[in-house]
Amino acid sequence: MKAINLLTGFFSCLLAAPALAGGFDILGQPNDVLFEPGRYIELGLGLASPNVEGQITAAGPPFASGDTAPTLPFYNGAFKADINEQFSGAVIVDNPYGRKLEYNNGPLSGLSGEVESFAVTGLLRYKLTDRFSVFGGPRLQRLGGNTDISVFAGGVPAGFANVEFEDTWAAGYVVGGAFEIPEAHLRIAVTYSSAIDYDLDTSGAYVGTTKVETPQSVNIDLQAPISFSTLLFATVRWAEWSKTTISPPGYPLGSLTHFNDTTTYRLGVVQMFNENWAGLTALTYEPETDVSADAPIDATDGLWGVTLGAIYTKDKVKVTTAVSYYQFGDASGSFGSFADNDVVSAAVKVGYSF
Repeated sequence: MKAINLLTGFFSCLLAAPALAGGFDILGQPNDVLFEPGRYIELGLGLASPNVEGQITAAGPPFASGDTAPTLPFYNGAFKADINEQFSGAVIVDNPYGRKLEYNNGPLSGLSGEVESFAVTGLLRYKLTDRFSVFGGPRLQRLGGNTDISVFAGGVPAGFANVEFEDTWAAGYVVGGAFEIPEAHLRIAVTYSSAIDYDLDTSGAYVGTTKVETPQSVNIDLQAPISFSTLLFATVRWAEWSKTTISPPGYPLGSLTHFNDTTTYRLGVVQMFNENWAGLTALTYEPETDVSADAPIDATDGLWGVTLGAIYTKDKVKVTTAVSYYQFGDASGSFGSFADNDVVSAAVKVGYSF
């Protein structure tokens, strides 16, 4: 059973394959580190290189935007430890949400925007039996950013100016449960993450307080060995992005975002080659949600893609590398039309058991 035991330990390394999914999602708020045996620490780093371009129709005669999405970094770290036979705990840090926007062509040249986040999640797990467990804990999350948006004089557009949203901390929570059959190395976990509400101090072209809500979400994670050396995994993530709006005080055009709720699916396998090497393949799909491209950030709708990765384990160390390619769905609206856009990402994660 050594190969199966090694495979189940690889499941938490799959975070090396971010989806850049609906809304501002980057990593999907996983918590698989909570199921690692014993004491465990990990660190993951990566870069996503999107290509998002289209025809802009909201700034005079239509023009080609050029690539408007700069490279986006992402990261995560986690520590997990057993307290006793029934209790274990984990601390997870990551940047769950983020986007960058930059125009270098046409009348919008020089305009930019950015959303940044940082989260710290503390989880405590309690084993009810060998098969059932529950877990939960607080999430502290920071959100902020800036953007160039239209300003008006007497109700008439009078150019563009910057708006700054001050980095702000707020709190939410995570609860979930898991069912396992240890002798079969099978596990299914369901996790609920609460929405988090912010009052962002706003300065620049518009001054005051901007209320923003990051979405509540549900993650379902499954792992099931299908042979002595092959592990099947599947994830489903639903996020209520329709309630996330960004409306600076006094801004006459309403929200800067027009998201809909999203559901993201991932299915894949990890194949063990020998005691040290394994490979992973995953397919990701997020259905289109009829997003209307009424603002610069609304330029994509849904995605599909593939991830290829390699996992090396030696004694107490695991190193995972992964490369992903995703094709974004097309979007069109009053701001413009965007088609045939994509993103390539690469990441590495190092885990250590002790």
